[in-house]
Amino acid sequence: MPFENNPERGSITAIALMILVVLTLLGVAATRTATTDIQIARNEIPYKQSFYICEGGIHREAAEVGRGNYPVVDINTSAVLATQNSSSLPGPAHEVNGIPYDFIVGYKGLFRPPAGYSAIHFSRYDYSIEATAQNITIDTRYYKIGPKAH
Repeated sequence: MPFENNPERGSITAIALMILVVLTLLGVAATRTATTDIQIARNEIPYKQSFYICEGGIHREAAEVGRGNYPVVDINTSAVLATQNSSSLPGPAHEVNGIPYDFIVGYKGLFRPPAGYSAIHFSRYDYSIEATAQNITIDTRYYKIGPKAH
């Protein structure tokens, strides 16, 4: 019988065992990587939610400025027009999806209008809007084009 003295007999079992060990190690590494990614995503969700609340608050306050709900007393002087640092203002609550945010709306002054507008007839009125929700703050600057200030 030619197969009785074959030194390679049973080598397929050893090779299969080594392949299984390698595949097991790859599986363990993939599981650890996936667990780390899940933890990162879990930590990122509250940050993104707070960011979106601030962004929504910025747009809400910009709309209030556009409607003229925060009047400017002196167009030549910078001033804080409205603020809500966990206090109450008249009118509807300042919140996004039921979550309140703090904000500061300020008037920065008047400037030359952008290109395309007559500098003789128009002025640019700049406003700063800052919104804060759960330690996330967004600060922006908006402007309105209006009649030339005299």
